[in-house]
Amino acid sequence: MHNLLLAIFFSSCIIVTFRLFSILRIDNLQAITANYLIAAILSFIIWNGDWSFSELPSRSWFPLSIVNGVFFILVFFVFARSAQKAGVAITAVASKMSVIIPVGIGFLIYGDHVNILKIAGILTAFPAFYLIFKRKNKSIEPSKKYILLPLILFLGTGTNDSVMKHAQKFYVGDEYLLFLGVVFSFSLFIGMGFLIHKLIKTRQSISPRNIVAGFLLGFFNFASTYFFLKGLAVFESSVFFPIFNVSIVSMGALIGLVIFKEILWWKNWLGIILAIITILLIAMA
Repeated sequence: MHNLLLAIFFSSCIIVTFRLFSILRIDNLQAITANYLIAAILSFIIWNGDWSFSELPSRSWFPLSIVNGVFFILVFFVFARSAQKAGVAITAVASKMSVIIPVGIGFLIYGDHVNILKIAGILTAFPAFYLIFKRKNKSIEPSKKYILLPLILFLGTGTNDSVMKHAQKFYVGDEYLLFLGVVFSFSLFIGMGFLIHKLIKTRQSISPRNIVAGFLLGFFNFASTYFFLKGLAVFESSVFFPIFNVSIVSMGALIGLVIFKEILWWKNWLGIILAIITILLIAMA
């Protein structure tokens, strides 16, 4: 249970960090790229097993690490684009509702145990997500050409979580730190490609404050993913993903209220209550 709680805590730290980025005017691309550098380094340093770069491709999980590395950073960029063009509320719901993909796979492929309480908890999670992100004022209808962005985000996030679970369940074993290091490295290479292209196109320079902010984000990113994988090794995916996602959504709402003084209306609070009920139902199952 402590791995799940730590994964929730450090993931919540990421939410706070990204919010501070906008306040402090941190360049997202520079910080995100630096974040994957520190996350990869931490993974390789803490891993105490024998390995070399030359033999990594022979690992059974190596192809999945490439897939996860690509999804890690691309899904984030889709999230940013969707939030800008399709709306923050729609984007947030699409991202968190993606839990249905790994949960469904857990039932259909991995043979996760099914009972009434677990099903009730999972079903309760969906209105909880919706109500927590419901806004009192109706948002402006997004342009039709951007409607696909939330759908891509939904599929991308759900697929990434499912691939991570599959790798952990069948291939990674005790090598999850080494696996993470490779995943973060592939994300770093992709981020560097985007960053170099942007620097050449805009003639911007790299700011030390962006790099420092990225290193802090990288620590939180590494810690959250590390404990995320350890939690997956203990819980069934149909239990872990709903609890994790609902908790992150609830923590995000509370952090917004307490730290950033964001206003929540009664439907948001109803969503938080439903989220707590979801956690209790699944825990009782």
